Amino acid sequence: MAIGRGFTWFAVLLCLAPMPLLLVVATTANWPLGFWAGGFTLGWLREGWATVHPYALFSLRLALTVLAIDLAVGLPAAWLIARHAFPGRQALLALINVPLAVPGIAIALALILAYPLARASGLLLIAGQVVYTLPFLVATLAPALAQPALIEREAVARTLGASAMQRLLYITLPAIRSALLAALILVFTLSMGEFNVSFFLFTPLNKTLPIELYSAYITNRVEVAAAITLIFLAFVVPAAIAIERLGGSKIGQA
Repeated sequence: MAIGRGFTWFAVLLCLAPMPLLLVVATTANWPLGFWAGGFTLGWLREGWATVHPYALFSLRLALTVLAIDLAVGLPAAWLIARHAFPGRQALLALINVPLAVPGIAIALALILAYPLARASGLLLIAGQVVYTLPFLVATLAPALAQPALIEREAVARTLGASAMQRLLYITLPAIRSALLAALILVFTLSMGEFNVSFFLFTPLNKTLPIELYSAYITNRVEVAAAITLIFLAFVVPAAIAIERLGGSKIGQA
């Protein structure tokens, strides 16, 4: 236990150590000269927000769109996989999980080759993120929907005259609430931070926040890039914490 705790704290410190340094760089007037050289400033954060806020808002709208599509497709798919044994069930499950094993560049190039005219409209960007995030939603919801106790309660409600909609609203959804919220936040976080697929599908009018973050590190001063990174983390970290609070263990088991 002591050794395990030691390695755990080492991993935590290793992951969190860059955060204070990012804050220092983003608030230093002239970072190449050292820590807070030239004084403390919030100018880089203001400049970073002015640079990326259109892309941050676009990424937010994109994530919500992907979230709605994933829910509309993934909830019925998870229900079907969890509740019914039918020919081709394993093939369907494998097909849903294929994007997890395929590099993002391959998914993006396949979409571009198959639907070249849809790229300019931004539809390919939405499709690419749906393909990438949908397996996570299905994998999180299917075990929750397959719980024997839940199936038994639904059967009892059906014998008492509850309709399908009543069973869904008053029994199923409350029982899988934590898993559902965790799945939705997971999809939102993945969409906000997705880079590999988006890098090949974005257009100048449909650029996501991670793409602009990459551009900042290539073209801007390191202080601006650090400021933009902090802004990006402000969107993603709270969602990651919420996942852990609402159902991180369920996602890990899935």
